[in-house]
Amino acid sequence: MRAALPLLPLLLAGCASLSTPLPKEVRLAPERLTVTLTDGEQCLGARTAANATPTGWQGTLTGCSQALPYQVRIDPHHNLLQGLLTEILGAIGAQGVLAPNGSVEITDAFGHRHLFVSPPDVRPLH
Repeated sequence: MRAALPLLPLLLAGCASLSTPLPKEVRLAPERLTVTLTDGEQCLGARTAANATPTGWQGTLTGCSQALPYQVRIDPHHNLLQGLLTEILGAIGAQGVLAPNGSVEITDAFGHRHLFVSPPDVRPLH
C-alpha cells in the first residue's frame, strides 16, 4: 500500500487529462476566433480595441467551461488569387467570408501550447 502512495499524484494527473477537453479545431475570421474543444464545446475570442496587438489580438477564451489564453497573429500577406477574391467578395458586401492568413496559439489547462494555422484546413501543427 505504501509503495503505491508515491504514484498517487501521477494517477490523479492521468485522470485529469482524460476529463479535461483540449483545443481541437479553430475557425478564424478577421474579428473573431471560434475554438472547438475535444468534447464538442465551443469557445470564443473576439477582437476588441482593448485586446488588439500590432499583429492581431490576444486574450482568454469565453463562452465555455475553460478560460484558456490564446493569441492570434494575422499575416497581412496573401496570394494574388486570395486578394482578388477578397476584393470581389467585399464589393458585393460579403466581407470576412474568407478566413485570413494567420496563426492561433492556445495554451491548454496543462500549460501545453497548441498551434493552428489559417486557411484553408485548420489543424494542429504539433
